[in-house]
Amino acid sequence: MTQAVYFVSLGAGDPELITLKALRLLERADVIYSPVSLSPNGRRASKSKSIMLSLGIKEEQIVSYDMPVNREREGAEDAYKQVAEDIKARRQANGDLIAAVVAIGDAGFYASSAYIGELLEAENIPTSYLPGVPALIASNALIGGQLVQLDEQLRVIPGVATPREWEEAWQSKHTVVIMKGSMAEEEIKRAMKSYPHRHWHYLEYVGYEGKELYLNDVNQIAERKFPYFSLIISKTR
Repeated sequence: MTQAVYFVSLGAGDPELITLKALRLLERADVIYSPVSLSPNGRRASKSKSIMLSLGIKEEQIVSYDMPVNREREGAEDAYKQVAEDIKARRQANGDLIAAVVAIGDAGFYASSAYIGELLEAENIPTSYLPGVPALIASNALIGGQLVQLDEQLRVIPGVATPREWEEAWQSKHTVVIMKGSMAEEEIKRAMKSYPHRHWHYLEYVGYEGKELYLNDVNQIAERKFPYFSLIISKTR
């Protein structure tokens, strides 16, 4: 069987950010694996499924799987293995199966679905990634201007870094993006006081209608309790 398993990017929350190539692939897919966020309090939600349904993808194409939203990886790893095993079984039953695994943002940028891809590749199952708009790009579009320019560099921190790494980032002239802001809330609020020359941009649920929030006032940011789906962009201009 040479048919690849497709890892499809949905874009950063807004259904209209999906690429035409990604949409066309989903329309002809036999099965689409979509994560359901499972919070510690038991709430279940699937932004990816709601995006696909709004784009006309049929519900019967979609297979949902639970994805715990926490720092413990054990439950998530079990979910990845179950999806990979299900894909393998379906491919054995149908050699022409078109299977897709979707991800919010870009499927190759801090995407949980990529771990499923690694499991499949370890079994010599070919994969193909369809790119999309990641959260940091959509967030900067709300802010306006360039994310980086001229000789500036971009540093992306996934919510966790060493004290030295934080200081190197803040002391530089470069743009710093912090994903999963809730994991670095204390450090960010400290840095806003220690590095007032930097411009601070705080965003929540970018692309999520009715939930999207953008703040650039440090006092308002300092009063905010950061949710998991928050992102901070810090520039020196």
